[in-house]
Amino acid sequence: MNEIRQTLAAHPFFAGLSDRRIDTLAAFAFVRELPAGEWLAHTGADADTFYALVHGRAGIEIHAADRHPLVVATVHSGDVIGWSWFVEPHRWHFDVVALDDLRLLAIDAPRLRAECAVDHELGFHVAAQLTRVLASRLEAARHQLVDVYGLAR
Repeated sequence: MNEIRQTLAAHPFFAGLSDRRIDTLAAFAFVRELPAGEWLAHTGADADTFYALVHGRAGIEIHAADRHPLVVATVHSGDVIGWSWFVEPHRWHFDVVALDDLRLLAIDAPRLRAECAVDHELGFHVAAQLTRVLASRLEAARHQLVDVYGLAR
């Protein structure tokens, strides 16, 4: 648990949380390792885990009929994977594949949601951080659309 606690405290998503809150999160987090090429999530599956990426890269993909999967984002060490766990109906909206061997902190999402409901400061921190993640990914998608389609602002 000490390794998990230290890894949580060092991860940018959890920066600024008190030692007590880090301890709370560490109680329902575990380290998960995944080899390159393995799937972390599939569209429509239960989003019951929140992942903080410690090492490696993962590709976030979408599928369209009669087309190859499209990588819409690549996440790196220090990023997080998943917001679907936070928003009902708690189902993955994208597929996620390990591009490299991954080391992740896997956090039990139902327990984290319950803790956020009780500890509003933690809930605000998580919601604010997830909002930053979503805004960043939307901005990246906008740039990608401009690059691909030559769209102007």
